Amino acid sequence: MTVTASLRRRDRQPKSAKRALAALVAVLAVFFAEPSAAAKGELKPVKGVIAAGDFIAQDMHGKPVRFSEQRRGKVVLLNFWATWCPPCREEMPAMEQLYRAYKDRGLIVLAVSLDQAPVATVRDFAEQLKLTFPVWHDRDGLVGRQYSVPGVPTSYLVGRDGRMAWRMLGEYDWFSPEARAAVERLLAAREQ
Repeated sequence: MTVTASLRRRDRQPKSAKRALAALVAVLAVFFAEPSAAAKGELKPVKGVIAAGDFIAQDMHGKPVRFSEQRRGKVVLLNFWATWCPPCREEMPAMEQLYRAYKDRGLIVLAVSLDQAPVATVRDFAEQLKLTFPVWHDRDGLVGRQYSVPGVPTSYLVGRDGRMAWRMLGEYDWFSPEARAAVERLLAAREQ
């Protein structure tokens, strides 16, 4: 009798609860879908005139560093990432290639870690990947909030004039012909 009563109660669940459960199952199915189904990011121009805001973060020795002092007259690939992020790890070698190819012409790659971990964890990660471009740490997430970073990786290509020209949400091949062409255009432009 108890089993029958509990089955009857379950049948009386409101339709809205059943719909909510179905929606939850659908969201979880998307969340746990195979990573290979996820598309790589697309480099998009930044619309309007948006200046890259100045900020202070920590270098790999824990010392404060200012963005405006690094970017003066340079083209900057400003990348927000984290050590726990597999797509971030995947795109770093291409960023290193891009940096080595264009650093003598005025490109800076600046990778800002949004990790809450100590700076030593970030430094170990950078050393493991043999990164030669500057890696900074934003442990408190203040710079990430300033730039409204929706997730990692997120990147911006900033022109010599300090304006954000291109943005990328998600993993990207930074040594692709498209990326190199965007960097070439920014390097060719005069600072205004």
